[in-house]
Amino acid sequence: MMQRSGEISHRLTRARTLGQWRAGAIARRDLCDADFILVTASRFHGNPAGYPCPVCEGKDLRIVYWVYGDELGKASSTARSMEEIEAFVAEGKTFRVHTVEVCPSCRWNHLLSEVTVTNGGASDGG
Repeated sequence: MMQRSGEISHRLTRARTLGQWRAGAIARRDLCDADFILVTASRFHGNPAGYPCPVCEGKDLRIVYWVYGDELGKASSTARSMEEIEAFVAEGKTFRVHTVEVCPSCRWNHLLSEVTVTNGGASDGG
């Protein structure tokens, strides 16, 4: 069972940033700056967000999970599916998961949240 702790939400920062962009205080080029790796990860590892991009209003907005932690070895700092994340947890690993919103069309991206995940420890009592 996956246990979550230490969650940090960045949704208020997202709202403030988008408000500043709409007010003309931030240029779109500074807002839509996802690099090649992030855009590629969104296409191959991302899940549909279920809502339009807040910048271009396109329907291809994706949610990508990035994992970080020493216990992951070479898998650290990579995009992973929820199934892969659950497998790492089942192996007893503790690590951080960053949830990132990415639009492959206009390159908007924003870190939505970060959380530590670990195995909740319920044994099967076998």
